[in-house]
Amino acid sequence: MDRGIYAATSAGILADAKVEILNNNLANVNTPGFKRQYITTEAEEFERTLASRLADAAPFAKGDAERTPGVESIRAVTDFSMGSIRETSRDLDVALAVPDHFFVVNTADGPRYTRAGNFSLTGEGTLVTQSGEPLAGDITISGGAPKITRGGIVQVDGETVGQLQVVQIPDTSQLVQQGGNLFKLADGAPTPSAIDGTSVVPRSLELSNVSAIGSMVELIAAQRGFEMYTKTAQTIDGMNEQSIRELGRKTQ
Repeated sequence: MDRGIYAATSAGILADAKVEILNNNLANVNTPGFKRQYITTEAEEFERTLASRLADAAPFAKGDAERTPGVESIRAVTDFSMGSIRETSRDLDVALAVPDHFFVVNTADGPRYTRAGNFSLTGEGTLVTQSGEPLAGDITISGGAPKITRGGIVQVDGETVGQLQVVQIPDTSQLVQQGGNLFKLADGAPTPSAIDGTSVVPRSLELSNVSAIGSMVELIAAQRGFEMYTKTAQTIDGMNEQSIRELGRKTQ
């Protein structure tokens, strides 16, 4: 592949990945507890490239890579900085005041973790997330007026019926987004530490940490970048075709 087309295409792929992530961030700007993502790149070590596995067939590959470095891998990173906490006056809304604390959720695939505290009740009285997963501890409420107090204690008419399970995950880079505002621990990550609920703020929600204005500016820049790199690749391709035609006329 022509080096210019390769460079333009690679930059276009990066811009396209940014557009996808920024669109998702903006779609969740009003989602409680949502954590924005951003794209990061890092230089690919030669030992991790396909060329390194074909050393016998391509003996000059490593030297070429060292002379013209630049192959990069793209990955999405989650920003776990806290969003602002807003009082809602709703008894089943809770926030967490410490950024590395998470509510534990039961799913068919095992425990998951969330910062979104906008809980609700099923018809059977089970306390669940907005996407319907029950909270750890299988908290069930029947009759009366339920509320969650400071400390994560679930009460009905003043009597305790359950306790929200909260854990601390100091290394949030070990968390992987699962959709539905849930995270799972990466394979091999240490088991999180169970803690008391002193960080639970009742009748409040942590808002998304997405900046709508900042994300819109980034999105416009990424979209323009993608268009520019696409046009660049097309221009280079057109120049190559023209060169081939001219060369063909001269050799006739």
